[in-house]
Amino acid sequence: MPMDKLKGMLSLAAKAGKVVSGETAVRDAIKKNKAIYLLAEKNASANTHDRMGKLSAAYDLPLLFVEDLGSGIGHPGRTMAALCDTGFVGAVRKIIEQQSLNGGAES
Repeated sequence: MPMDKLKGMLSLAAKAGKVVSGETAVRDAIKKNKAIYLLAEKNASANTHDRMGKLSAAYDLPLLFVEDLGSGIGHPGRTMAALCDTGFVGAVRKIIEQQSLNGGAES
């Protein structure tokens, strides 16, 4: 995954106030139907992965595992977040799609 592009987009979304982070904030965003895309730290604990997987399945939300998620959104140490804007979700999906088309190479 082109982590520089993805982290840049997540940073921009966070600066625009379109990212919530931390378990409580993510759950609140989901319950208020604001969360569109879930993000989890790739190197987080198995428990965190399990909780995010359950939230993803229960609320039918896509889940993406990201390296250094917390630093990408300006909150080092955070292991879960949610994108709450369709424009930023589209941009993240485009980055992921480009990566898939390039077979894993940076573009």
